[in-house]
Amino acid sequence: MSYRVGVIGAGSTGVTAVKNFLEAGFSDIVCFERRDVIGGLWYFKEDTARWEDESCVNRATVINTSKEFMAFSDYPMPDYYPNFCHNTDVLNYFVDYCKHFGVDKYIRYNTEVMQLKKHNSYSSTGRWELRLKDHKTGQETNEVFDFIVVANGHHGVPNMPVFPGQDKFEGKIIHSKEFKDVKSIDGEKAVVLGIGNSGGDVAVELSKYMKVFLSTRRGAWILNRIVDNGLPFDVFYHVRLTTFLQRWMPRSYKNAMLKKMMNQRFCHDFYRLSPVHEPDATHPTLNDELPNRIAAGRVKVKPNIRCFTEKGVSFEDGTHEDGIDLVVFATGYKVEYPFIDKEIVEIRHNKVDLYKYMWLPELPKQTIAFLAVCQPLGAMFPIAELQSRLAAQVFKGAVAMPSANDMKKDIAAKQRELKSRYVDTERHTIQVDWLPYMDELASMMGCKPNMFRLLVTDPSLFWRVLTGPGVPYQFRLNGPNPWPGARQAIFTVMDRIQKPFETRQLPKRKNTSSWKRYFLLITLLSAGAATAYIFRDKNPDLLKHIKF
Repeated sequence: MSYRVGVIGAGSTGVTAVKNFLEAGFSDIVCFERRDVIGGLWYFKEDTARWEDESCVNRATVINTSKEFMAFSDYPMPDYYPNFCHNTDVLNYFVDYCKHFGVDKYIRYNTEVMQLKKHNSYSSTGRWELRLKDHKTGQETNEVFDFIVVANGHHGVPNMPVFPGQDKFEGKIIHSKEFKDVKSIDGEKAVVLGIGNSGGDVAVELSKYMKVFLSTRRGAWILNRIVDNGLPFDVFYHVRLTTFLQRWMPRSYKNAMLKKMMNQRFCHDFYRLSPVHEPDATHPTLNDELPNRIAAGRVKVKPNIRCFTEKGVSFEDGTHEDGIDLVVFATGYKVEYPFIDKEIVEIRHNKVDLYKYMWLPELPKQTIAFLAVCQPLGAMFPIAELQSRLAAQVFKGAVAMPSANDMKKDIAAKQRELKSRYVDTERHTIQVDWLPYMDELASMMGCKPNMFRLLVTDPSLFWRVLTGPGVPYQFRLNGPNPWPGARQAIFTVMDRIQKPFETRQLPKRKNTSSWKRYFLLITLLSAGAATAYIFRDKNPDLLKHIKF
């Protein structure tokens, strides 16, 4: 197709957008990346950020979602990859993905989007104009595109709270996005504010070398990465049948089951982590090590910060800790798009009214799509992939968008649902349920698994899709651009989960299972015979027909 597509950002979202637009038939695609590498958030940088909204993982970051649920739908991660990959593995996966699908040649590095606005012909053409800066030459230019994909995510501008006395504090204050590793930190005591995934990870890392006070306003429910039989939690959590049944379960029953599951590892009350809210009212914190660090006394759970002194921090319960060398604000990010004109999109308190978290209903021409402006309990990669697949189908005219009024109704319904379920914070303005949200997107473009058809034509696959892990490959079984390897990938999920553990040959053991069954059978027969013999002596008339 002759249409020109501009993609902003070459992180995990941008690279899959380029790939899926190519797959949909678009050929004139330019992906703008202000750095000289791909990977976005997943490219670890030793030096400090060049831009305020530039973030990266820390040196020790390991993914919270297992590889099978993090993979793109037609490109499984290598079977030898660990189930919970280190950030270097994730970056290598992106590089391989780009090479495999020929994405790299469409990326224009060292080019920053300074401004996005409607072209003067927008009312008739729907076109957009970008003002671009080449960081090698310093030159600024303007270019026009038929379609725009905003793919720079929402983990950029840090949310930095301010407390009384903070300006007089003599220690160091940073945001979690600035935390690189413990080698760059000096001191003996630290305070970490925030108990989300970042706060938990930073607290654990620091506690290996410092005493850490973990400050939280509400507490948190802690979910393990590893659950029954050492398997990843999402193998059991993201299951299509389970998701369906949960819709009909009473909320009180569902939350009671979640509490029981999470308290099996450790009692949240005992560890002073229990929040007032129910488990499904906020994003749980995924961390396997935090309870161990608390039990070892290296992390102490404290309430919210009240104020700072020159040498320490006071908490809302009246306690005070002196000699604090470092404070880390793990307080999340602001959803911002400073390069986009306010007349196009305006964000207040992290809330932006997007249909399916992608589309601006007020626009007369739906020629711009936002990707990854949502927060799932699960990996963003397959969500961004589905979003880009849908955007490509909309832009090429294969999928029709609803009216502006219908889009607004859908947005309002979702906001009411969020308000009724989640704690009212800026963190939960873009929350989505992983598998149900992907089903919504897939339904719009016809790639949601057709369960009735599978039941009739492929019962074994039907059963695996219904009751097995709800992996992204399910969305390549049918619809636009299906993948011939999807069925095989679904059936071999457990093989890839097991593969990285096969690092040592186990000693051969004698097969005692048949002997055990034989012993059990003899024991049961002997017990039965003894019982019958005793019973016969007491009741000879009733059992005289039995011969021993």
